[in-house]
Amino acid sequence: MKKIFSLIIIGIFLLAGYSYSQSAMVQYANTKPVTFKIVSGGKSDYRIAIDAGASESENWAAKELQHWLKEIAGVEIPVQDITQQHNGPQIIIGYNEIVKQKSGATAPALLDESFRYVSSGSDLLIFGGKQRGTMYGVMAFLENELGCRWYTPSVSVIPKKEEIILGTLDHSEAPGIRVRNDFYFEAFDSLWSARNRMNGKMNTKQQPGGIESYWAVHTFFPLVPPEEYYKKHPEYYSLINGKRVHDHAQLCLTNPNVLKVLTNNLRKVMTENPEYLIYDVSQNDWANPCQCDKCQAIVKREGSESGVVIWFVNQVAEALEKEFPDKYIGTLAYKYTRKPCKSMKPRKNVVVRLCSIECCFAHEITSCPRNQEFLEDLKGWAAIAPNMYIWDYVVYFQHYIMPYPNIMVLQPNIKIFRENNAIGIMEQAAYESRGGEFAELRSYVISRLLWNPDADVKDLISDFMYGFYGRSGKYIQQYFDLLYSRVTPETHLHIESHKYNQLTAQDPLFSDEFVIKSLDIFDKAAKVAENEDIRRRVEMTSLPILYLKCKRTPVIARNDGTYEKFTSIAKREGVTKYAEYGSTVASFNTEVENAR
Repeated sequence: MKKIFSLIIIGIFLLAGYSYSQSAMVQYANTKPVTFKIVSGGKSDYRIAIDAGASESENWAAKELQHWLKEIAGVEIPVQDITQQHNGPQIIIGYNEIVKQKSGATAPALLDESFRYVSSGSDLLIFGGKQRGTMYGVMAFLENELGCRWYTPSVSVIPKKEEIILGTLDHSEAPGIRVRNDFYFEAFDSLWSARNRMNGKMNTKQQPGGIESYWAVHTFFPLVPPEEYYKKHPEYYSLINGKRVHDHAQLCLTNPNVLKVLTNNLRKVMTENPEYLIYDVSQNDWANPCQCDKCQAIVKREGSESGVVIWFVNQVAEALEKEFPDKYIGTLAYKYTRKPCKSMKPRKNVVVRLCSIECCFAHEITSCPRNQEFLEDLKGWAAIAPNMYIWDYVVYFQHYIMPYPNIMVLQPNIKIFRENNAIGIMEQAAYESRGGEFAELRSYVISRLLWNPDADVKDLISDFMYGFYGRSGKYIQQYFDLLYSRVTPETHLHIESHKYNQLTAQDPLFSDEFVIKSLDIFDKAAKVAENEDIRRRVEMTSLPILYLKCKRTPVIARNDGTYEKFTSIAKREGVTKYAEYGSTVASFNTEVENAR
């Protein structure tokens, strides 16, 4: 994993050539179309062949292929070393000399996540970069050609076939976004992430093919803790109104001793936790930057509080570069540091994470007047930052479970991030427990769009609706369409309640009629569910409407059974967090139970 991020240093200019592409089911000119039977009549002449030099993830992928082919057709195809004698056709996993001879392809780079699967006579070749490319190729083959879906960690939809017969194939793909972090609770599962081509994590976790890991965030005080330093060195902390303070404050970044202390403490973190790729040096999650003359001189010169932060972080990155040549120092462009510097540029081993926290999420970034300042800042950072991540938001943090119609802006926003040279995107969502609004659908759609920003979103949603909900999907789609039909140019969704209040009777996004109609749709969806599992999925998806009714009309919800139904489903499904901050389980229960 030491060199996972080395692709970034190749330069942002390569990003345009690192986009999604594909060609499926090609018939070669002057060649009669070929069909080949992988499974027929309850047996197979194939083997899955893998080279002795295959990577750990390629070996895992071979076993995955074996497992899912057996699930599909009931036949276990053996996995064998490619040097073992075999007279029949084969599926070759990973690049090797035989693949080179049969395909004419050159060897992919270790970290190249692109892949190709191509037929050669009766053989099928699946190969890409050893780290994750080949693995992604196997999963894409199962998905594209055989219809496999891994919608959630616990719900896989695998078709059953008596025969597996394929025609001539030549298909290739490459990721549209290099670092892809789907930050839903449901998306944290390592196997689900690998199968759905997610390679980014906020922390380290074992996953087939490895991950792009990021150590912490908001680290000024973890690295220079006030309980350890403030009493003897108040000058290490913000000067606010003429006084050095640490309560909800920051660091004095122009104090040379702060640089020494933080660098030494970060060096210890990096030495003791070498598994991370990026180590964070960023502001605490509140305001109050230092107002001292030295700090403010840099701020004024650069036209932004980000100026003194980048000036400081660059020095940390330079001090640690020789000792940790394959690591990166990350920081935030967040709230008061969101505006880019005028002249100062982040060093080559610095990663800037630009946060969209103030944006309206009802409309795409380029179309909403409320987002124009952010768009300008995005373009500004794109011009100066060699490594830029986007920290995006897809949930209402004070009410994870509330209806929040922003799914349709995900694609245009991801595309504008890509166009502005973002090499990584993190979509922060309901990450603390199950229960986020449409969390399963969102996790799946986000994974598809981070891999291929040009995918057809309506097709993705439709695929999920009918794959995950079965016959009930027709009605879940009706509810989805009803909710999104209420979004207008005047609808503005933010992640904080002072900008967006979904709960009052006056809010035009919702109405009693909307709640009644939605509950009726969910009742119909539950009635046609073909089994208990799907009925439970329908009930889980209805939680936002039940929650909305409880918040809007708590007395009615308590008396007509809505509140009891909501709490029963939430408990059954393990929903333990209703919000990142704001509405807790206990406060919600108290509110409804004590309403008069």
